[in-house]
Amino acid sequence: MTEAILIINVGSTSVKTRLFSAELKLLAELNADYGEDNTVSVQGNTLAGQVIAFQLTQASSVEYALESVLARWQDWLQQAGLSLLAIGHRVVHGANWYAKPTEITDAVLEKLIQLDAYAPLHNPFNRLGISITRRLFPVCRQFALFDTAFHRTIPDYAGKYALPDDLSPTIEFYRYGFHGLSCVHSVAVSSELLNIPIPELNLIVLHLGGGASATAICGDVSIDTSMGFSPCEGLMMAKRSGDLDPMILVALQKEGYSAQQIDDVLNHRSGLFGISGHSDMRFLLAAIEQGDEQAKLAVKMFCYRIKKYIGAYYAILGRVSALVFTGGIGEHAALVREEIMDGLAHLGMLLDVEKNRLATADNRDISANASAIKILVIAAEEERVSAQQIFNFLGQ
Repeated sequence: MTEAILIINVGSTSVKTRLFSAELKLLAELNADYGEDNTVSVQGNTLAGQVIAFQLTQASSVEYALESVLARWQDWLQQAGLSLLAIGHRVVHGANWYAKPTEITDAVLEKLIQLDAYAPLHNPFNRLGISITRRLFPVCRQFALFDTAFHRTIPDYAGKYALPDDLSPTIEFYRYGFHGLSCVHSVAVSSELLNIPIPELNLIVLHLGGGASATAICGDVSIDTSMGFSPCEGLMMAKRSGDLDPMILVALQKEGYSAQQIDDVLNHRSGLFGISGHSDMRFLLAAIEQGDEQAKLAVKMFCYRIKKYIGAYYAILGRVSALVFTGGIGEHAALVREEIMDGLAHLGMLLDVEKNRLATADNRDISANASAIKILVIAAEEERVSAQQIFNFLGQ
């Protein structure tokens, strides 16, 4: 039997599942995307190469979506006679506990429960994916791959908050950072596209999707990133607020808001959704074409905040090899990329509009010939990075 690794990535707006061979060839995939109307669209490619697409009829919960997708994987693997070497799970928050692929045990799961409050949109769903998979594939080894692991290199002067060390006996308030698996892939592909050895790279990586982050990278070392203690800090996102004055939360508490209500505001009612009533960038760009002023304001705010981080990380890095766009919005929203790059010529970043608007899924350079700093679009491959890390860990 051919051995393969199944990777499960449960995000805040989607479930991605992909099967890789030992050569990291994508054998099949099945992805479920959550729409604003509570429907779930499932798309993928079977092991026979057949393209499939359907909607789940009882899409009221992530649990139902996961059960449906993983049950289909059971059938596919059995019919093809494939054995799984391992199953990998992207886990968003590992605090400072985990810096490498970690085999999942009951003890590890119990420890991860403590981090649910750190990443409320992600870790509970990550753990749900692990629990369902362990039940459906009980004899298969399973591993957690942590988004926070890549950012363990951030120095204390960038990672610590200006808070008393003894503020909490149980919580360590630190800027842990996220989208680490995406950053690892962006570094590797940037090196190939630019023909520059990884140790000589200085990158600003913009992972823009339902969650959004900016990261400053020297070589393959994270030196600063916009997300912090939780994935709510930093850039404006689909439904998350990003940076804001913390006294706003104190003011809301004085007005009678509970901790749960404040959590709901920050993680579910803010960001693009809070400004426009919609969280999907595709919808917002279409609404702008129809003259929707709130949609225009939301996108303008989204891009403006990204520009500020580009400037900040340019100052930190001193020399920048490339600015990288990745993630769903980063890869597919050409107009968003144009809005972000507008006015950055003085930093040596010049966009080629024709290259930028070219409809292709290829990793590519979209900078103008005269641009001192390259501008790259790189497809996010968190699942491939996860598979590679597990194969490496197992010595395959």
